[in-house]
Amino acid sequence: MPPSRKEFSRQELENLYCGRGMTEDDIGDFFGCSSRTIGRRLKELGIPTRSVGPVSSVTVPLEHLCHWSPQLAYAVGLIAADGNLNRDRVRVEFISTDYELVELYRRALRIENAHVVFTKQHSRKSWYQVKLDDRLFREFLETLGLTPAKSKTLAALQIPDEMFPDFLRGLLDGDGSWYLSQSWLGRYTYLRVEVCSGSRNFIQWIAETVERLNGLNGYLRARLFGRSYDLTFIGQKALALGNWVYYSPTVFALSRKRRVYESMKNKGELGEQSKF
Repeated sequence: MPPSRKEFSRQELENLYCGRGMTEDDIGDFFGCSSRTIGRRLKELGIPTRSVGPVSSVTVPLEHLCHWSPQLAYAVGLIAADGNLNRDRVRVEFISTDYELVELYRRALRIENAHVVFTKQHSRKSWYQVKLDDRLFREFLETLGLTPAKSKTLAALQIPDEMFPDFLRGLLDGDGSWYLSQSWLGRYTYLRVEVCSGSRNFIQWIAETVERLNGLNGYLRARLFGRSYDLTFIGQKALALGNWVYYSPTVFALSRKRRVYESMKNKGELGEQSKF
């Protein structure tokens, strides 16, 4: 049974709509109600809705879609995290509060001239959006398993094994967190990596693929009464995951997240004593 409007808290809707860039359709599917209900609740709570903005006439080069590359796999990871396939079966949207990530997305798809829509907010983070009406690119994404309103329905994707580290790096740059944690009593620092999703099937596929390809088993848990799922790697496993996805200094990556990983990696290379 769909939740009542009272259950749509401002904090939760802001996190989904503003923080994660989900559309009203996505959030409606997430809660099991109509997008119109979500739209009314956003208005009642005083959460400004995104402007439609112009759609870029730029398209992804056909030759870029014909052969897998680390850049293409990285872009697919970003879309799996922060992208949206509009219900018109043509448009592909990417939304982020981090302009660097939008630039990486455009470079990875070779669409540097694509228009970026900027939506300014006073009480919360502003965001950036790239919209493409590109039927071939949209069909390519659908053959991989991406669908409209994917938050709860996303499952295993058709990503080649050799491209999975690049795909995972994109997913982590969008929906993941890299941070340093302190042990109990602050005796040592360790690296922690988390990736979240609203789909258990998708996060389970990520966990199984990482373990199959790299032997690393993460900790999977449900949050918000099954509305969200986290996959976590801690300590040596987190560092090994970083070594895997950041296999070269030239790969596309969000700099602020990569710096967290490198700060712990450098400690190990300098011979500092750290426990995990």
